[in-house]
Amino acid sequence: MGYSEMNCPHCGKMNRESCNAHMYGSPIRVCKSCGKKYVDSRYTEPALTGFDRKSTDPSVYAKGAAIFGAGFVITLGWVIFTITTRGSYSIKMAGTSVICLIGLIMCAVMLIRIKSGIADKENQKFLEESENRLADKEYVRELIDNGIDVPEKYR
Repeated sequence: MGYSEMNCPHCGKMNRESCNAHMYGSPIRVCKSCGKKYVDSRYTEPALTGFDRKSTDPSVYAKGAAIFGAGFVITLGWVIFTITTRGSYSIKMAGTSVICLIGLIMCAVMLIRIKSGIADKENQKFLEESENRLADKEYVRELIDNGIDVPEKYR
């Protein structure tokens, strides 16, 4: 869970709200200060746009894990080599090794979430919420009025 921030185009006040990582949800937002509605194009309706590839494609994270894993092995090997040959090591290289390890772990976690079906369950929840919003004809009219393409299925 993260946060999104955007200034209201009507009153200029900052609106901060919690959001999911891929910002699935209604692009029509309501300002907490003035109460007027505006469109935040960073939010997407999964029923209209589908899902972000990063939440469904394990190959994205398999490639990332391979790259970070290779980086970790290379940098850790260099640190070990310099310690054994020089008796010291570069803090930058050690730091890079740690960053690569963190990236490897994060990619592995996401890969496991997708392969195990956890991500699909979350996506299904987002899709159901999206379809429930799109069942409201007034909401669909607002989307259309704000230039968002809505298929005939939901009109």
